[in-house]
Amino acid sequence: MFLYFCLFILLSKSFGEERIKYAAVIYRHGDRTPVDPYPTDPWRNESLWPVRFGELTNIGKMQHYALGKWLRNRYANLLSNQFDPKEVYVRSTDVDRTLMSAQANLAGMFPPTGKGVWDEDLLWQPIPVHTKPERDDELLAMKRNCIAYNKEKEQYLHSKAYKDRLSKYQNLMDYLTTYTGKEIRDYQDMEDIYNNLFIENLYNFTLPNWTHSIFPDKLREPSCYSFSTSTATPLMARLMVGPLLKQIVNKMLDSISNETKSALKLSIYSGHDFTIGNILSAMGFYDGNCPPYTATILMELIYDNSTAGHYVRILYRNSTEIVEPNTLLIPYCGKKCPINRFLKLYDNLISVNWEYECEKKFTSIFGISLLIGLGLFFAIYVVHKIHFARVYKIHRSKFDYVNINNKTNSSKLISPEIEGNL
Repeated sequence: MFLYFCLFILLSKSFGEERIKYAAVIYRHGDRTPVDPYPTDPWRNESLWPVRFGELTNIGKMQHYALGKWLRNRYANLLSNQFDPKEVYVRSTDVDRTLMSAQANLAGMFPPTGKGVWDEDLLWQPIPVHTKPERDDELLAMKRNCIAYNKEKEQYLHSKAYKDRLSKYQNLMDYLTTYTGKEIRDYQDMEDIYNNLFIENLYNFTLPNWTHSIFPDKLREPSCYSFSTSTATPLMARLMVGPLLKQIVNKMLDSISNETKSALKLSIYSGHDFTIGNILSAMGFYDGNCPPYTATILMELIYDNSTAGHYVRILYRNSTEIVEPNTLLIPYCGKKCPINRFLKLYDNLISVNWEYECEKKFTSIFGISLLIGLGLFFAIYVVHKIHFARVYKIHRSKFDYVNINNKTNSSKLISPEIEGNL
């Protein structure tokens, strides 16, 4: 009887537990060197740094190796013991530091065991990392050209609200322009300077005296605000973050559907602070702090046995230390959002048709405008032609009349011999 009781308790507990069916992991790369030091930077000599500018450092490799081990532990019940390309898909932006971060992360997630060991002295195995040139990548790099986005952003940058807020930092921007040798005009320019100073301070380089009055306190807020400007309007958010969120949601729906043959359980995206900031801002989670190295967003599809329902949970790990991530409060839904409710809340992002809205739609509009323009031109040309013909006919008749009279009058002044030669 006691054994039956214990079995009942265990079964009741298991049926009441939540189970992760699919997860998407989006993270920022690890520690790196400055990308582009400002003109007057005393530490702009690349030889002073451990690696070339913009590259992942050994510290960054270790950070992602540790994160990979943590992810493996978190999703131990979701993944097979051995790496399975049908279960895991990894994508990175086409940048050295993100590609290297993905590789270091995967080394921590999938150390070879058993038949997976191919070299006893090297407990590592190659795992595919997919990428795409930045100029062609609207999904993760978010840099593919979009006419509609450019137009919307231009309107936003010229809006009174944007200009009024930016004007509060005019003195700071003028100050930075004077001392950095670089024209500082907006939030992104301030973030570039802040980022350089942050890294130099992190590596114990002595900062110039002029920085003491502004770094980090006065420069931090406008710099971190830059991560919300690329998704400032619903349309900008839709075209910037929509493609990635749409792909993730489709994978969730594939996991729920019994008709699909997809066995994908984990999507991993290796990106930048720009990537993390855009997602947080577009989805209503951004707290105004710059995303640190290895900042990680976890989007999980959960099946709850107690309700027989599917839910979405989003977590954010905003530290380079291996700590339990914060479960984010999904606006108007809570920490665990029913999938159908989630789809409705973020329909503006998920329903995006990027190719059409960014390219074909404007191509069609341009084509129609061109046809209308050609039609108007042709109509004006025909009207002008008819009018010209009528005017010409009238003037020609007058010319003929005058010419005949002139000829008649002139015949009286010349001899018949000369007239006959005319």
